[in-house]
Amino acid sequence: MAEQNVNLIVKQDERNNEEEVVISISAIFRKLKKYFMVWFMVAVIIGGLIAGGSVFFNTTSSAPVHAVVSFNYDGIEKGKNPDGTDFDWNTLKSPQIIEAALNECGLELKLLESVRRGIRIEGEIPEDSYQRLNTYKNIYENATNGQLAAAQAMLDVSWFSTQYNITFNYKESGLTRSEAVDVLNAMLNAYRDFFFKQFGYNEAMGNSLESQDYTDYDYAQAVDMFRTTLQELNRYVDSLSRDDTARFRSTVTGYTFADLKSTISSVQTLDLDLISSYLNVNNISKDKDRLQTYYEFRIQNLERQQKADEEVLEAIEKAFDSYEKDQIIIFSDSNKNTESSIASEEYDKLISQRISAQRDLSQIKSDIQYYKERLTALKNTKIGKTDKTERIEKDLEKLDKKVKDLVKLVNDTADDYYQNVSLSSAYSILVPATSDAITTVKSGLSKAIMPLAGIEAILLMFFLGYSFVTALIEETKKRKVTAAAEKEAASEKDAAAEEEKKS
Repeated sequence: MAEQNVNLIVKQDERNNEEEVVISISAIFRKLKKYFMVWFMVAVIIGGLIAGGSVFFNTTSSAPVHAVVSFNYDGIEKGKNPDGTDFDWNTLKSPQIIEAALNECGLELKLLESVRRGIRIEGEIPEDSYQRLNTYKNIYENATNGQLAAAQAMLDVSWFSTQYNITFNYKESGLTRSEAVDVLNAMLNAYRDFFFKQFGYNEAMGNSLESQDYTDYDYAQAVDMFRTTLQELNRYVDSLSRDDTARFRSTVTGYTFADLKSTISSVQTLDLDLISSYLNVNNISKDKDRLQTYYEFRIQNLERQQKADEEVLEAIEKAFDSYEKDQIIIFSDSNKNTESSIASEEYDKLISQRISAQRDLSQIKSDIQYYKERLTALKNTKIGKTDKTERIEKDLEKLDKKVKDLVKLVNDTADDYYQNVSLSSAYSILVPATSDAITTVKSGLSKAIMPLAGIEAILLMFFLGYSFVTALIEETKKRKVTAAAEKEAASEKDAAAEEEKKS
């Protein structure tokens, strides 16, 4: 097989000639083979030192620990909580959350402030918002004077993160890395509990209903208290059922929201209304005069509320009638363009407000009529006897137990719905903090990749360059020696030819 050569031509302008240097590819490969093991060993040793140093630093130093959480529910893209209030990501490191985490980890509460200072929360910009910001920036930079105002208006772009990176620099707190990891993970779990309690609505509702003691009131007032409780439960279940598109059935209670509404209705009609009618017919009261004053006050208060609600409804109706939906114009090839109205968020809010105002007004009118009838019955009927009083007290006691059981049933069903359906993916811990050996080594190696790749690339270039240069020098020396020998042989041959010619 013929040897392949690489020709290098060096031009020398001053002498106006060319000097050609020839190097064979086989010579280059010989040098590469000769120095390969040296390069390989140096690359392995340096790579090992860099990777080992990075892992060592990651395990022995107070390098911050990291976690990533995300939110996924209607409204978070607008910076809102599930209940419509403004979302504040700093709640993730609120004293309440940190205190719960420290208690969970068995650490002293005096660490609370140092832990809070060591935590940094950063939101990631959504990709679509990032692209819009870049586009609008380009438009703004290229806008002429006449277009400047429009360009500035376009720059008014708001965005809200749905994913947050949490970094805990625990050096100041004096915690070990393992303790810091436990605290951060405990915080993320404590926030999960806080989130469901805060936006599942159940705990606050349950506490407010169960804290009332019906024995502190007259019998008619106790009936009113139970009626209000059942109405609130019914409204609450209604709100849940409107969001439920899959006919959710709780695995905890076995109830659907339709089942709960039916149960509430049964308690209202079979228990509460029966007690109320018995109470009215027999005019049972602990204090007739005081009860009469209560009825009169309730009627006056509800009539004032009725006037206020009527004004609110009238204002909503006017706004609703005068509201114009947003319009879009569809251009076509024909002479006639098409206008089409589209729904808007404000229009939907007006509809919701009108429905709510009408419902409240109807309820108030019904309550006014109810209290007027009871006041009339109270004035025209004598107070019931003791045996009837004892029966009412027993019936109210049974009703109290039924209502409390019903409140718990609603809360348990709603909790199951929020955690497994409505808010199941509302808050997620995408990447928990960790200190296990494998993850720590991976983290150290990932940090060493860039510098390691750069140094290894330099070593490879040096290896290739050195092999080429040494092969070039060696081949050049060989060819010079060969050329000198050939020249000397040619000179001797010429001399012999001259002598032969002379003789």
